[in-house]
Amino acid sequence: MQLIPENVYHYLHKRQLIDEKTVVNGHFMVHPVKTRNTILKIVMEPHNSLFVKQTANDAVSKSLFLREISAYDLFNNSQTFSAIAPITSRLLDYDDENNVMVFELLHNAKNLTEYYMLTKNFDLHLAREQASILALCHIRPKTETDTSLFPKLLPWVLQLDRHNADAFFANNEASASAIQLIKDNPLLLNALAQLGATWQYTHLIHGDIKWINFLAIEDKNGISQRLIDWELADIGDPMWDVAGLLQSYVATWLLGFDNNDPFSNQLPEHMRFYDLKNMQPSAQAFIYQYLKEKAILESDHSAFFTRLMQFTAARIIQTSVEGITFNTKIEANNMRCIQLAFNIMKDPLAALEELFDIKLYQYV
Repeated sequence: MQLIPENVYHYLHKRQLIDEKTVVNGHFMVHPVKTRNTILKIVMEPHNSLFVKQTANDAVSKSLFLREISAYDLFNNSQTFSAIAPITSRLLDYDDENNVMVFELLHNAKNLTEYYMLTKNFDLHLAREQASILALCHIRPKTETDTSLFPKLLPWVLQLDRHNADAFFANNEASASAIQLIKDNPLLLNALAQLGATWQYTHLIHGDIKWINFLAIEDKNGISQRLIDWELADIGDPMWDVAGLLQSYVATWLLGFDNNDPFSNQLPEHMRFYDLKNMQPSAQAFIYQYLKEKAILESDHSAFFTRLMQFTAARIIQTSVEGITFNTKIEANNMRCIQLAFNIMKDPLAALEELFDIKLYQYV
């Protein structure tokens, strides 16, 4: 059954998630959201609305559905992972026959991309809270914990040496061309392969950390955050999540330049708020808080920062190439991303100082 605005009421009523009185009283609106999944926001009353997500029925989509359900199963039924439940959106129901999940629709919530754009404020409290959320999520499963539905996959960007360029994004010539550019650069290709060889299959990870997957929720007590969209959850390397947050700063900056002026080193006026130097205090607050939360020893800081920057480079490449799938050609900003990733891989600690104004000798 494919959910659409015209049939979603009957589906939700049959599953006892809404009642007839809601519609009779006029408190029922459906807002479709255009993504690769079917997303329907069901607005009833401010604190009683639903977020319906339906994935496709192909093998890959089914796997993503099961991964998200498995993550929520851990949050709700495993004492080890129960502390994560309050910082996610609440799963109310799922239907594994039709690949449907129904979540609580959080009232007055904005994803971080929206929040930063509207407030023009990179709140340090939010950055520290993001670090605390990731530190809370990065848990080693106990031996007896069933993690069989997590596939323990290596991100595709760390496997470029193993496959032809057109194997990753079928029928997308621009993406294949970008991947081939990376494959033609031995230093960058080898750096990505070597990073993949260090991947640790040790902790629960979210797998797709970026600003859009954090929700900022304002109420009378202030602002809190939730981490959503767990379809890429896996047992993997926690550094991937940390790097995902850092690449949000860098990619937003790099992709904000004017593609029609490839030699410009100044953001257009409407994007100048996203100048990296303006975001540095927020990025620093995030990194420092994560170090504190995970009690990473000073003697390990050099290795931590080196690996973090290398993973950040990989995430920048991934974001850039995945963005090309919506275009018909490689644009100037995509090349900026690939070039910066190359520079980071050449000297991760120099990049740490240049991008985030963090000097390693401050910590050793």
